[in-house]
Amino acid sequence: MEKQKLVTVIMGQDCEKFIGMALESVKDSDAIVYCDGGSTDPIFWDKMRKRKDITLIENEYDKEDKGMNGKQRNFYLDYVKKNFPDHWCLCIDADEIVEDLSKIKKFIQTANPIKYLYNIRMRHLIGDLGHEDATQPVHFVPCRLFHIDSDLLYPESEHPVLQSKDGKVPLNQGMTTIWHLSYIPGMFEIKKKYDNHMKKSNIHSPDYLAGWYRAHLFGQYPTAQINIMDLPKTILNHFGIDKDEIYFMNRGLEVKQFIDASQWKEFFKPKTVLEFGCGTGPRVFAMNAIGLDACGIEKSVYAVENKLHERVHYGDVTVNDGGVQHELVVAYDLLEHISYEDLNAAIDNLINHSKKHILVSVPFLGSPDLEFDKTHIIKEDKEWWVEQFIKKDLEMIETPEHFQFKEQIMIFKKKEKK
Repeated sequence: MEKQKLVTVIMGQDCEKFIGMALESVKDSDAIVYCDGGSTDPIFWDKMRKRKDITLIENEYDKEDKGMNGKQRNFYLDYVKKNFPDHWCLCIDADEIVEDLSKIKKFIQTANPIKYLYNIRMRHLIGDLGHEDATQPVHFVPCRLFHIDSDLLYPESEHPVLQSKDGKVPLNQGMTTIWHLSYIPGMFEIKKKYDNHMKKSNIHSPDYLAGWYRAHLFGQYPTAQINIMDLPKTILNHFGIDKDEIYFMNRGLEVKQFIDASQWKEFFKPKTVLEFGCGTGPRVFAMNAIGLDACGIEKSVYAVENKLHERVHYGDVTVNDGGVQHELVVAYDLLEHISYEDLNAAIDNLINHSKKHILVSVPFLGSPDLEFDKTHIIKEDKEWWVEQFIKKDLEMIETPEHFQFKEQIMIFKKKEKK
């Protein structure tokens, strides 16, 4: 079957605040068309015309014409019919960003172009980056994804929905989300003020200003609270927020890490310990504090730059760096965050770095912790997890009853060579 191609159409006017994020979110489209309704900023136009990755089409948008929205959409629809007749088309406005375009590109390879026009899930940010429209449990924006066919037409109305003369039916499809940003205009001014204060202020400390900035970005607007980790990196990066900074914000040094360190020291009696996915290194800190020779490997640049112990280093559990072996290798709340495709390489890496024992902690299917963290990818029961290690010729040993959080801990031992 011939690979299906995707053209993304962006419709906008005077959209300098948003267009960079919109284009970034769809940069992997097979083609991008920007349909402008009459932007007036010459600097903006100069930047747009210099871009080689987009096609510009222009049609003056008459705001007094009640049917102009439909007319404008038919303008770009006619263009893609003529120039991309065998493509699929995704339509977004300039104040919208696509969370994961790769999921759309994958979806259209098997989607039905004959029967359906596809509605995409949309989340409307309201006021700031911390809140969204809660008038409905789930919002879908109609007919934003479709195969380009001659039978399609927009009604000439203010909020037109794509129509099919051949009777194609709109169908909800939640393969990814379009994020709508038009109701957070104040956040761009907040960012400008924050950047200016950071450069010039001699009254407030950087920590104070950072707190002021976040308080505005994630304010207390009376709507449903967003899980900040749901926000795409495209948006967070634009506002100067590192997603890892949010993730590690409340994951500092706690008593539980010292309890773990003491229990591991008593049970395993290891001379050296290596922890993969150690974050900023609270367990590495605790283990060294009680006399263990411990180090950590972490993939997050932010976490390594803000490490709690000097023996936290950058690395990836899925990449074998040929490092030295340790008597105890730990992967605590790590493996559920990686992809199914990378899990085998990660387990092999744990084994390659282990002289004797491997301790793994993951939330199993049915645990509330598994669904609480939006960054969890692998969701399987204990038997499934055990099988992934046992098939590597490891021996599983019983987790001691006194171990903290023993219900999600698995311990494996390398079999002695005969």
